[in-house]
Amino acid sequence: MICNKSITVYHKGFDNNKIEKWTRFNYDNVWFDGGKGAGINKGYENANDFDARIWYEVNDVNISNFSIGDIVVPSHLELDITNPKQLKAYDMYAITSIKDNTYGLNQHIHIGGK
Repeated sequence: MICNKSITVYHKGFDNNKIEKWTRFNYDNVWFDGGKGAGINKGYENANDFDARIWYEVNDVNISNFSIGDIVVPSHLELDITNPKQLKAYDMYAITSIKDNTYGLNQHIHIGGK
């Protein structure tokens, strides 16, 4: 298990009045690869993609805390938001894929995005 980063995930949901609500989840000891300015050996259209693996063994993680379109910031932030525009000072990515790998050794949630 390789861990090289902390990330913050902002999970989009709605309150009882159908008002957009963002819930923050911090994960330490995450494997993170790619991101802004990543090498173009994946092709130009994938140059800024990221992959992350959040290990069950070292994080209190629940698959329901992730959805397509959620925001990932590759840093440990203590900032609660009401609008994603509040994150404009940070590198941020939208989740485009989620996989729950709960088999074998090193069980983890694998997320990817742009």
